[in-house]
Amino acid sequence: MALPTCPWHTLEHAPAQFCEESLCAWVRQPGNTVSNLGFVLAAFLIFQHTRRHDARHLRPLAYISLATGLGSAFFHASETWIGGILDFATIYLGAAYMVALNIRRLTKWRKPAIGVVYWAFFLVFFGLLFLERDVARTFYALQIVLCIVLEAVLFFRQAYRPSYRWFWASWGAFLLGYGLWLLDVKHLVCDPTNHWVSGHALWHWLDALALYCVYRFYTGIPVLRFDAASATAPAQPERPGRWA
Repeated sequence: MALPTCPWHTLEHAPAQFCEESLCAWVRQPGNTVSNLGFVLAAFLIFQHTRRHDARHLRPLAYISLATGLGSAFFHASETWIGGILDFATIYLGAAYMVALNIRRLTKWRKPAIGVVYWAFFLVFFGLLFLERDVARTFYALQIVLCIVLEAVLFFRQAYRPSYRWFWASWGAFLLGYGLWLLDVKHLVCDPTNHWVSGHALWHWLDALALYCVYRFYTGIPVLRFDAASATAPAQPERPGRWA
């Protein structure tokens, strides 16, 4: 008698290297799949905030958050090669967006030029995924380092210094989530049969929170509105009690 064939068998398999065990089902890793609802929630909150606070220029972050959640959910549900490509591609969308906005803050380039920067940055790393997918995480780390370097340069060079409280909140959520991610991927804190809570699932929630905090940080930077008034916004002193 032939053994039952698991779903997704017609697509190239790419097993996830995380603690949660994979099931022979349409959703192979339930916990790591469902936890991507954090990105959907972040997308909803960003979208709502852009409507209520005149921040429609940052609405692409809502779409990026939604795409990130869907891409990651598909990968963990299917554990396929194409799912892995989509997972990292959507992550790269977010990194490219942050790099492009920081370039805008440094150069004051107009929207078409920043659009070129965004798509060029994304497409270069997206193309590399097909050549060296095994170092996709290294590519992501390089993008994060670039964002850090640009922000450090901006801290000393920008005429208008925004409040950094949301910036530090984003890094707090990201680093905590990354710590849990490491514990999970190294199987240091691991219960493979737990399909509800795991280090990687918590990473999804915390990374989504970090993305929302990044959005809130950018709402305090007038030059990102791409209008004449914002480009010439005068420097403003920090208020007492702000995180700088």
